Amino acid sequence: VDSLPTTVEYHSQEIHLFDPVVCCDCLLKLCEGYSTTCANCGEVIPPYSQVGVLKVDNGEKQFVHMNTMCLTVGSAFHGYWGKGKLRKFIQIEAC
Repeated sequence: VDSLPTTVEYHSQEIHLFDPVVCCDCLLKLCEGYSTTCANCGEVIPPYSQVGVLKVDNGEKQFVHMNTMCLTVGSAFHGYWGKGKLRKFIQIEAC
């Protein structure tokens, strides 16, 4: 790796990754293998991204981009989309 962050373009999104340290080819392979789909817009959410979390009636979770166009969950349910699974999920209870 020549410099940090590792930067690639994936599905018209510019990905900047500091940790873990990987080369561009490896980052593209990670994106291809571990991305998920945004429940609101249908576009790709690459690994190592912040996500909003939607709870579905059957108890499953769906994920949305953390941007103004897709984020319908407010800041009450959010986490980190890791290598193929949700990590650091935070649920803030309403008063």
